[in-house]
Amino acid sequence: MLELKNLLNRKTVKNFLSEKINPEILENAIRVAWHAPTSLNSKPVILLDVSKHKNETWISHQVAVQTAPHLFLFAVSPEAGEINARKFLAKRTGETSVNVTIQKIVANRMEWARQQVYLTAAYFATTLEAAGVSGCFIAGFNKSEATEKLNLPESYQAELIFAAGFANPENDGSTETNFVREFNDFYFPNF
Repeated sequence: MLELKNLLNRKTVKNFLSEKINPEILENAIRVAWHAPTSLNSKPVILLDVSKHKNETWISHQVAVQTAPHLFLFAVSPEAGEINARKFLAKRTGETSVNVTIQKIVANRMEWARQQVYLTAAYFATTLEAAGVSGCFIAGFNKSEATEKLNLPESYQAELIFAAGFANPENDGSTETNFVREFNDFYFPNF
């Protein structure tokens, strides 16, 4: 069951129990991530379960990796995104093909594709958190080594890891969140 209170009380967990996540919860989170809105419905992102790679040099230095029962890698391909965007636009317009290049729309194709990764990852993590599963985003890993060692599909590059599991109640590895500003400094309803 999804609980808003889980989201309002979320924190980055770096120490997990060894208990695996229920497959139904994982499947729901994966499906929600797949439905995340991406620019031109481009879906330039793939999600890989890389849990068996936790001891490899490109990721093993991260604290959360040592205890997380699940590691998910989000990889991105601007080329795949461009192909998918063409298919989407062709279907929407009823054309047999559409010749669009993402470069005409955005200055930096990779930056555009990375934005789609973070949208997709946010949907995935939020769904898990709402179901009571904790996690930790990891961007600090050797992305080029991960891309090479994992032998990702052509044109895809490793971008982001999400370590997931159930927080160890005795020591979840988090640090207390002290907000440096008030909520009213974040949201401006009548701007």
